Amino acid sequence: MSSTTIFHHRCEAWQPENYIEPESCSPYPEFLIELYANFESIDVQGQIATSPTKYKSFTMQRDLLIMNQNSWFILSNKLSQMDVPFNIQPSTIQKISTVARELACEADNMHRKTIPMMVVLTVIQGFDQELELSEALWESMGTWVNTSSVCGRKSLVEKLEKVKVEDFETQCVICMEDILMGFEATRLPCSHVYHEDCIVSWLKQSNLCPLCRFHMPVECV
Repeated sequence: MSSTTIFHHRCEAWQPENYIEPESCSPYPEFLIELYANFESIDVQGQIATSPTKYKSFTMQRDLLIMNQNSWFILSNKLSQMDVPFNIQPSTIQKISTVARELACEADNMHRKTIPMMVVLTVIQGFDQELELSEALWESMGTWVNTSSVCGRKSLVEKLEKVKVEDFETQCVICMEDILMGFEATRLPCSHVYHEDCIVSWLKQSNLCPLCRFHMPVECV
């Protein structure tokens, strides 16, 4: 019997205590993000195999992270470098952005040059026919997110506008590759364009434009 790979994941983000702010070289307020990604997989016997934790530390300007539309594809690029599956990136980025906005509004952080943020992402990979074997395990996850079932939005995707790139090359921020002049792209109502396959895959997991967070209507089939 064929199987479908599914992912359960949980993302937690917070500001660590007792943080000593370093001397910053940046002229702008920034976030110092420490990202940990844990990966686990379940075999047919329900046994869990754990891969080494991946770690990345990077800074982002405060306004860029909490207000700028470019923050989404910057974070997506960071997650991709850590081999985080594409289909769980939208909810992970949403979590990071939401917590960042909350931290930026706290009184103690108003005059900080650097706001530290710890992000821990845990991903468990399994297969649909293994769910029955691992039912107790899945139930124990509580607040974990299951990305195996999403809205197809087939009719919505079919209505997206197809345009030819004519004036200049542009970049598809989902795959980070150029859309060449003369080639066809798919345009969202907010006017941002992407490769068709890229935006179709994205919209299966999120109804937000990757660039400006324009809300596409949810239409399940």
